[in-house]
Amino acid sequence: MGITVKNTTPDTARVTLVGEMMDGSFDARVMAETDVPYTKYWDNELEQRIVYLHPDPQQLQAIVAALNERRLSLDDLQNFGSSTGGSSELPI
Repeated sequence: MGITVKNTTPDTARVTLVGEMMDGSFDARVMAETDVPYTKYWDNELEQRIVYLHPDPQQLQAIVAALNERRLSLDDLQNFGSSTGGSSELPI
């Protein structure tokens, strides 16, 4: 089963900031592209990436759960967000 998540477009300028924590867990926040920090967003962050997806709160929760359960990789998530406009079907 998959969920369809809208890709961002230049007129929406919303992104999902995804962070991998030092304990191997993930967290994510949807924010304006201009609000993404140049420094760490989470204190215990190992890595953070900008993903050009604009999920609703329920979709964001499902994405984070799939990352934490290793059903979705951060690389695959970023690839889904790289297409412009339209929607992406995430296999989660």
